[in-house]
Order: sequence, then structure tokens, then C-alpha cells
Amino acid sequence: MALADYYGLFIYFGMMAAAGVAFVVISHLFQIRVKSDKYDWSRPYECGVRTEGLPLDRYPIHYYLVGIMFVIFDVETVFMVPWAVVSQDFKQDGNAVFWFVEMAVFLLILVVGYLYLLQQRVFDWGHEVEESN
Repeated sequence: MALADYYGLFIYFGMMAAAGVAFVVISHLFQIRVKSDKYDWSRPYECGVRTEGLPLDRYPIHYYLVGIMFVIFDVETVFMVPWAVVSQDFKQDGNAVFWFVEMAVFLLILVVGYLYLLQQRVFDWGHEVEESN
């Protein structure tokens, strides 16, 4: 393989690096500069809303658990999409049953984990449902 075979890759990485530098330069040039003594710059500012209370308030553990579960189930999708795309090639290899069982075991492990999380009430955020008599 010659170096000429990689020109497209070099151009791609060059364009990505140029775009990154351009975004930083443009944001620096067009930023809003406010010189004011009225605002306490040491206070945290999140998403356009001034915070209430202490900045060191703790988040509930459920917030982090749900975030981790979201990442895990996204990884599941990342594995399933390429598997589905190349599933036609499995028939030609003669190992279609093996690959189907492999994905079924993967999904079974994830479903069992999800059911365990439901049983442990990880997704409950403290909202109690009133039972009617």
C-alpha cells in the first residue's frame, strides 16, 4: 500500500482538526463580553438559571443509577445495529444459528439485568402510589 491510498483519511482528519480550531476561534471572536460589577462571578450559573441553595447539594443516587443504565442500554444498541446489518452474511457462512444464539444470550443477559433493576426499584424516584381499598 502506498501513502497515496491514505490521502482521503489525511484530508478527513485535516478537515476535522480545522473545524475544531475554527469553532474555538469563532466562539472567541463572537463571545459576549460583559464587564459588570453588579454580578457576583464566583456564584455558579447553570443553563441560564441562577442556582438556589448551596452549590454542593447532593444529587440522589437514582440520578446516577439511571444514567449508568442509560449508557448500558445504549451500548446494547451499538452492538445490535452492526449485528443486524451483517446478519445476511451469517447465512452464507453457515453459522446463522450460532450467531442468532449468541445475540439471544446477549439480550437475555441484558433483560435479566433490567428485570433485576426493576425488582430492586432502581427506577423508582420516591413517588409512592396510593393503593385504593
